[in-house]
Amino acid sequence: MSKIRTKLILFLKGLVMGFADVIPGVSGGTMALITGIYEELIESLESFNPAILVDLIFGRIRKFWQGLKEIKYGFLFPLLAGIAAALLAGSQFVRYLLQHYPPYTYSFFFGLILASAMLLYFEVPEVTLASGLTSLSGAAAAILIVGISAGNFGHSLPVIFIAGAIAICAMILPGISGAFILLLIGQYEYILDAIGNLPGSFPTLSVFALGAGLGIVSFSRVLSFALEHWRSRTLGFLIGLMLGALRKPFEVLMESAGNQNISFVWNFQTTLLVVLSGLVGILVVIGLGYIRLRENRNK
Repeated sequence: MSKIRTKLILFLKGLVMGFADVIPGVSGGTMALITGIYEELIESLESFNPAILVDLIFGRIRKFWQGLKEIKYGFLFPLLAGIAAALLAGSQFVRYLLQHYPPYTYSFFFGLILASAMLLYFEVPEVTLASGLTSLSGAAAAILIVGISAGNFGHSLPVIFIAGAIAICAMILPGISGAFILLLIGQYEYILDAIGNLPGSFPTLSVFALGAGLGIVSFSRVLSFALEHWRSRTLGFLIGLMLGALRKPFEVLMESAGNQNISFVWNFQTTLLVVLSGLVGILVVIGLGYIRLRENRNK
């Protein structure tokens, strides 16, 4: 396979991951698994050693350049270019849906998140009292965070930085969506608007990207360690987090009839469309889970 063709395929796989990361409930990490690049993605990300920044600060230029040479640019550049292109295009589509059809869009999100939590349950190696308690704590934390994020988190630069650091971890964690994390902490629509308002929102997105960069080289390692040593309890917490976060789309659905920005009235037709939107979200995740299962069996 020629180098150009290889990079083009990586770019296309990046597009798939990027479109997935725009939608709460669908994980870019899951798409990396399905497209067969997950392990190489992890290895490529780990090829960047944060210690080279220390070398740069203290003037150890030779070690700094040596560290830069070890980064797997041939894999990361085309993949990240695809992800970036998909985020730009996909975010505007989702932004349009949120502005004009929020009840149906959030019902779709509800189905995605619910089905993702159900699929993640089958990844738990051993269901124990400890994993059950961590699930309850995750659900309680999510319910509380959604309530707080509705009015108190705001959109200051420190909050945006932290949001980027946490959300980016979805890239290396199949089953958890970065967009879901943003939705949980009340930053999802704000970041979509920021992408749509480029270049004016460049400072905001730069801070978000800086947080994402820190997250991918630091917090991602914490998650990997937790999954390796306390897999059942960590997955239990994540499942609870997802179930508790369903409060957000549910509240949007309940408040839709009183929204002055859209013409929406609960009746038989709209209720049916809302239910169907949720079912489509569930079917999307089930379909992706089936594809992932087949991929695992073929290995």
